[in-house]
Amino acid sequence: MDEMPKICVDRYPEEEDVVRAAEIAIQENPRNAPEDASGLSDRELALVTGKMWQNGRTLKVAFLDGPDELRPRIEEIAHQWSDHANILFDFGNHAEPDIRISFKLAGSWSYIGTDALTRPAEEPTMNYGWLTPESGESAIHRVVLHEFGHALGCIHEHQNPEGGIPWDVEKVYEFYEGEPNFWPRAQTYRNLLQRYDHSETTATEFDPESIMLYPIPQEFTIGDFEVGWNTNLSVMDREMIARMYPKG
Repeated sequence: MDEMPKICVDRYPEEEDVVRAAEIAIQENPRNAPEDASGLSDRELALVTGKMWQNGRTLKVAFLDGPDELRPRIEEIAHQWSDHANILFDFGNHAEPDIRISFKLAGSWSYIGTDALTRPAEEPTMNYGWLTPESGESAIHRVVLHEFGHALGCIHEHQNPEGGIPWDVEKVYEFYEGEPNFWPRAQTYRNLLQRYDHSETTATEFDPESIMLYPIPQEFTIGDFEVGWNTNLSVMDREMIARMYPKG
């Protein structure tokens, strides 16, 4: 792989907001509650609660800043998720948007699903620090689809509980300890190597074509394994989001 991938860093509620985030998620969509909560503390319950919006929801989306010429491109791409899911995006100058987009912060990221509701009204819930009007169409396409996947509640595919990636763990740690990230091992583990629990996801088998998977260079893995630049919703992405937000 000629270009080392930029990593979309997971955004989580503040530590003191974890339990409140779970309460908000269950209030928004009762399907977020775990099937068996018996014996769990509030903290443990929060960690296995889903983050899906209510099925059939129209999510209000607003731009807090950023280039005017990128806005219609982002809106058009985001709507591709709605082709397969019973959920819509309403872009506009909303007083109380559910999703707030900025371009001013570092990196590209989004809070996952209903976690966006834990953030103060003046803060962004999604950021496009990599994108400019000069960005190539394929880069814009893959980044916007990826971040709106997070906004709908999708996790990173490399953290699929089914696994599937033969990581060379020490090489991954070594790379992210250096420039430009300078991540401690705990951060690398949380953002790349840690798998979600089955109870937290609607995960299927590992999907190497998923838009929720960023490139994985061969030098990060053991054996002949790498993933290139996925730019479109895969078959399994479309099936997954249709199960999360079923139509009809």
